[in-house]
Amino acid sequence: MKFTINRDLLLLNLMNVSRALSTKAPMPILTGIKIEARNNCLFLTASNNEISIQSLIKDKRLLQIEEEGIIVVPGKYFIEIVRKTDSKDIDFSVFEENIVKILADRSNFSLNALDKDNYPFISFSDSDNVMKLDVGNLRQIIRKTTFATSLSESRVILTGVSFSTDGRKLEVVATDSFRLAKKFMFFENEYSINVVIPSKSLDELNKIFDDVDSIVEMHFSPTKVLFKYKNLLFQTRLIDGTFPNTSNLIPTDFLTSVKFNKNELISAIERASLFTTYDSSNIIKLTIHNDKTVEIDSTSNEIGTVKEELTPLECSKALDFQIAFSSKYLLEALKSFDSTEINLHFTGEIKPFIITGDYDVNLTQLILPVRVS
Repeated sequence: MKFTINRDLLLLNLMNVSRALSTKAPMPILTGIKIEARNNCLFLTASNNEISIQSLIKDKRLLQIEEEGIIVVPGKYFIEIVRKTDSKDIDFSVFEENIVKILADRSNFSLNALDKDNYPFISFSDSDNVMKLDVGNLRQIIRKTTFATSLSESRVILTGVSFSTDGRKLEVVATDSFRLAKKFMFFENEYSINVVIPSKSLDELNKIFDDVDSIVEMHFSPTKVLFKYKNLLFQTRLIDGTFPNTSNLIPTDFLTSVKFNKNELISAIERASLFTTYDSSNIIKLTIHNDKTVEIDSTSNEIGTVKEELTPLECSKALDFQIAFSSKYLLEALKSFDSTEINLHFTGEIKPFIITGDYDVNLTQLILPVRVS
């Protein structure tokens, strides 16, 4: 194998596939990046058994392949070599089947290759069940839902995000059983999809996107989903199991609804929760008075008390009402909205409340309150 490639182009593609590099010892071969030169194209592949990423480079102006071949190089060291060289172009060649020579200006590196025969076969196969989505919408879906998934492996299904369709409607739901994020959108065509995608995989995919105008193809099969984006193939396993039915969790009748300026509410909650972060409770109280003013407060027995007063933009019904909840959950929910004005809809002091935004008509966030003495 022998080729010359533009350093910046190589580094960009290496950084993308490196998101699938394994750091675990049980399969040392997966700490490597598979490089394959064939048909005047260069294929870079990395996998960690959870996600697999392949990048295709075929720009003839920036890539010249003299000899075809396959090699697996130690991913961490190869990326660092490319990252730290200042050369415009990099010459890559293989000697004696397992020695990689890398020439960059006056730098000369030799790397011991990994055994390519041990690298697992990875099929990036298309599926007949394909959904096309523009990057902007997919990024919004990921940003507005994945934070609400569970971090605990006790219920693995809750560590993923549910994608399900009903005709032309796609509904995306994430929950850790204490909060819920739900977003939907409509398509011109009908689809048949009911899968749960690991939230960590979606977050890694979101880091790769570098624009909002491109189209992503999502190829669904029984055990995996393949995302095709520009010159990249991003594949992740699906979580096996049945996602809980959340359709009846979102209330529709409310005691009162309160509208706030989102940024003012975020600032008030951040100040009110300053002391709660030290005792890891993160619990704050929100009180609505019958004059429609709102008070947010928290107490730490060791540090002290914080009290914030807010005048909401609107309040549908004046009543004395108090509710306690996690400030962390509310802040993450609020920051998922693009609306400048948001609404908190309360159903009771110990019942779930929901958050909506005038601009985000297809997004709902739900939070469970906590009992406090």
